[in-house]
Amino acid sequence: MGTDAEHPDSKAHHLLVRSGSHRCAIPVNAAKLVISAPRVYPLHGSDPRLLGLAQVAGEPVAVVDLHALLDEEGGASGGHGLTVIVGQPGGGSSLGLAVDEAFGVIRVANPQPPRPDDPRWVAGTSTVDDRLIFILDPEQLFVAPRVG
Repeated sequence: MGTDAEHPDSKAHHLLVRSGSHRCAIPVNAAKLVISAPRVYPLHGSDPRLLGLAQVAGEPVAVVDLHALLDEEGGASGGHGLTVIVGQPGGGSSLGLAVDEAFGVIRVANPQPPRPDDPRWVAGTSTVDDRLIFILDPEQLFVAPRVG
């Protein structure tokens, strides 16, 4: 995966994944790694969307259920076979997104702005093969949830 300087069109390229019934596009410049689901150690009392901590390349990484991030009422999708490691914009931390499938890199054309009821980590939407795709905003994935 190249940088924006190498590929001026790289912001249009995304890794297409599925978690439960949701298909999402993760910018390729944020997707650092796709791995088989690692062993996750639950953190008791944490947000239900947080599956726990995993060790990836010797570093602790928080792993969240992507389906639960998008569908808070529907809960976890279960059966996560893969984890996409997303890097925090500007470097630093990484976050694991538990997903069911990764389809490959796509070019997102004509993205639409997020809908009023979309979570803040959705930067917009698009369609691929007549299916709704949520375009994720990696920066917002690292912002702590608002309380109260």
